[in-house]
Amino acid sequence: MVDERDWQAIFDRAFGDVEETVSRRIWRSVYGEEYPEEVDPYSYVSRTELALLRDELRIGAGDTLGDLGCGRGGPGLWLAAHTGANLVGVDISTVALAEATARAEALGLADRATYQHGSFAETGLADAALDAIVSVDALLFAPDKRAAVAEFARILRPGGRLAMTTWDYHRQPAGRPPQVDDHRPLLADHGFVVHTYAETVDWRHRLTAISDALVECAAELAAQTGADVAVVRAGTEEMRRTIDDMIRRVFIVAERL
Repeated sequence: MVDERDWQAIFDRAFGDVEETVSRRIWRSVYGEEYPEEVDPYSYVSRTELALLRDELRIGAGDTLGDLGCGRGGPGLWLAAHTGANLVGVDISTVALAEATARAEALGLADRATYQHGSFAETGLADAALDAIVSVDALLFAPDKRAAVAEFARILRPGGRLAMTTWDYHRQPAGRPPQVDDHRPLLADHGFVVHTYAETVDWRHRLTAISDALVECAAELAAQTGADVAVVRAGTEEMRRTIDDMIRRVFIVAERL
């Protein structure tokens, strides 16, 4: 059963919890040297994946990269810094957008990075506005995956590349928007040629280890944010259960015809 939640409000609250020492400690423990701490990711991206995204997007100075579901902006800004591209970040959370803007300023990238409120299906960007699109572990929260892919095709120029990580599901997870078991048919239907569709390294172990640790640290997480421990524990336990519904976490590279 799909739980129709106000995801903007949920992410506004989540991104408003600035102190995340417990979460960072857990991610660092699970990922080791693969944890890109300087990026401060709100995702499961690794150092190796960031480098792959950089290489597969094939962009440089003067190009425009769209980071869809950008969150606090860490991965997109890393890509902008390492490619020279301009960056446009889109997210439903105004709190996340404010944090991403502040991060861009702190990194000296304010002149090349802009952020705006929007969704996967309605980015607010012009037709063919982007030379490339990146999305890291965010598409699962799009309520309509077909509409999201149609928007990718609209805002990406012909020949431009889409590179993203997301999950395929063999059944609908509780408390999440509708999911799909394979994104390739959606991409093909909207004029994309898929170059890479690969299961990411060690993903199930990483998600399970992180989720188990978050459940164990529910009281500590609640104390850190001032939230109710029962609410925090329920949320972490729900996240843990959704792993059983997943087929794979995928790294996707596709080109717009």
